[in-house]
Amino acid sequence: MLKILVIAPPTEFCRTAVERLQKEPGFLVLGYIELSTGTTETNRAGDADLLILDADSASPNGIAVLEELRKMYPKKPQIIVVSENGDDEVVRRANSLGADYYLVKPFPVDLLVRRIWQISELAAAVDGRCALGEDRIVRKAAEYFQRIGMPGHLKGYSYLIEAMVLVVNDHSLASQVTKKLYPQIAERFQTNAVRVERAIRNAIEITWERGDIDQLTQLFSFVDEERGKPTNSAFIASMADIIKLDLARW
Repeated sequence: MLKILVIAPPTEFCRTAVERLQKEPGFLVLGYIELSTGTTETNRAGDADLLILDADSASPNGIAVLEELRKMYPKKPQIIVVSENGDDEVVRRANSLGADYYLVKPFPVDLLVRRIWQISELAAAVDGRCALGEDRIVRKAAEYFQRIGMPGHLKGYSYLIEAMVLVVNDHSLASQVTKKLYPQIAERFQTNAVRVERAIRNAIEITWERGDIDQLTQLFSFVDEERGKPTNSAFIASMADIIKLDLARW
């Protein structure tokens, strides 16, 4: 999961952006800090992989916050600056102070999402981290979940995305869902294992009731027709195998 923190004035654009980021598979939005509250909370940035800073006029100025952040955190998190000011000198100053990317508003929020993926993947390729492999699993899982018609707004959807990341990398977890897998997911999302299990079960049930029957039959042909749907552990294990085989072909 790519951990993102947003520092921005309380505008409609920022609220829309945060809502969109929260729905993107593979993103974990750590929070939203109003730029007008000052730099006293910027110590939270140390927990993020990527920070989105809206540098439009506010108190304090966004560029001043950027400068403060880079003094505190010279290399991490990565920082995307967004602003209505596209003046070349302002952009150059932001870059010189440590911005990894500068976006001039207005722009569609989906463009911001694409830039976040591009920047995070480039950084992973440069420094050799395994995060890129995790991102590939997340996107492939989201592709399959969309194909079978699993609603993306369900909590179980997000939990299953995380389950795919964990199980593709360690298949032994598929046979220890209660003892190990659910607790790990619960820790990541700050909930408990019982809620994780119920949310996943609910997501699978809704998918089997309203999803794409042809795709479900194709991917889960082993399912007993009388039961109508796989168990949580069977779904997780089978889906992880499918994703792992698919990624191996790349």
